[in-house]
Amino acid sequence: MTKPQMMPYKRHAILCCGKSCGENLPLLNYLKEQVIAAGLTVGDPNAVRVNRAGCLGVCLEGPIMVVYPEGVWYYGLNEEAIDRIVEEHFQGGKVVEEFAFYQM
Repeated sequence: MTKPQMMPYKRHAILCCGKSCGENLPLLNYLKEQVIAAGLTVGDPNAVRVNRAGCLGVCLEGPIMVVYPEGVWYYGLNEEAIDRIVEEHFQGGKVVEEFAFYQM
């Protein structure tokens, strides 16, 4: 049996798309578009894998997103917040404190 191949990435961004967070598929798609537009895809040293979760279990001012490996939890997300997270965190390596409510 052949092992599956995984494309390398630096961060994993998981956005809640559960009912309590407003079923945010449009915001998830926006996040994916911004990651691609920033060039944070396979081959880039700062590549980001984006996935959705049905519920992250923290229904506090959603939508919620967790970013690993840093273990940063973001809340109250909208397109402006996503833009800042992509630029400042994913590209610049600095947590966007205004939207972060927990860090491991």
